[in-house]
Amino acid sequence: MASSFRYSVAQANNLQLGQGGWDIVTNATVNSHTYIAITILVGTEVIADNTSSGTVTAVSVDTNLGDSLTTVEVPEGCTIYGRWSSVTIGANDTAIVYRG
Repeated sequence: MASSFRYSVAQANNLQLGQGGWDIVTNATVNSHTYIAITILVGTEVIADNTSSGTVTAVSVDTNLGDSLTTVEVPEGCTIYGRWSSVTIGANDTAIVYRG
């Protein structure tokens, strides 16, 4: 079933600024909120061109709008956006996970 919830322009801008709060996550799972962005701070895996990456697994709130993520390598310093009910950051990796 499609979600009918939509953020106003002001609410969406506040979320992008992290005003909903955030968690720093290292080798753990967070699932107390809905999360809207994940930024990899420290990645211990190496992908193409020797770029460090962190492992992310996340459960989508709206699977008709975005897939869940299963062991996705996200380059260090990159931010991914979506709506997730649970986010897991891999061993020895660190991310800031924004609440929304």
